[in-house]
Amino acid sequence: MAKNQNEKKVIDARGYSCPISVALIAKTVNAVSDGSFVEIISDDPSMKKEIEQWCVESGNILNTVFINDSNARFEIIKGKGYKPQSFFDLLAFFLLGVRLHIRKFFVSLFKKDTTQCLITFVSVAEGMRAHYWLQNNHHELSYVLLPVPNAITRHCGVTIGLSNLMMARELFDLLRFNDFKVEDIYIKHNHTYHPAQ
Repeated sequence: MAKNQNEKKVIDARGYSCPISVALIAKTVNAVSDGSFVEIISDDPSMKKEIEQWCVESGNILNTVFINDSNARFEIIKGKGYKPQSFFDLLAFFLLGVRLHIRKFFVSLFKKDTTQCLITFVSVAEGMRAHYWLQNNHHELSYVLLPVPNAITRHCGVTIGLSNLMMARELFDLLRFNDFKVEDIYIKHNHTYHPAQ
């Protein structure tokens, strides 16, 4: 596959640390088409491990890595979504998707949909990690785990649905403070979701 330099995006992540840097990368990569190249410039060479893990979890490809004493450059090729490492990973991923879509169906069938905001994550694994942490540490919070709508990304994903923007912002900040790789907040307008300002 030949590189199309017109499609290459550059992210200057110098001065940012994880999870903000990975959320910035995920948001940029999600906005480009499959096969596009994204270059990351960072002043944190240890970020390589975070990017490698995120690429595995999100189905993107870490194409090149250049690290010296003070800077690091990473080139990612946008992939086609999560690629399980084993049959059991594939089965768990499939069952999670089925469970989320069934939950969404029954919520829409038997309850008035009060979900006005969604919190997105850099990967399915990160969304599930945040969900389990919330269940164990903040079971008083009222939210619903949902699949990511196609209007946000056509790749599979997990979101947390909430009834209002204030709750979404508070939960977003709580998750980020506890080092979860939250990506963005989306708000419903005219039956579709748009990034909250």
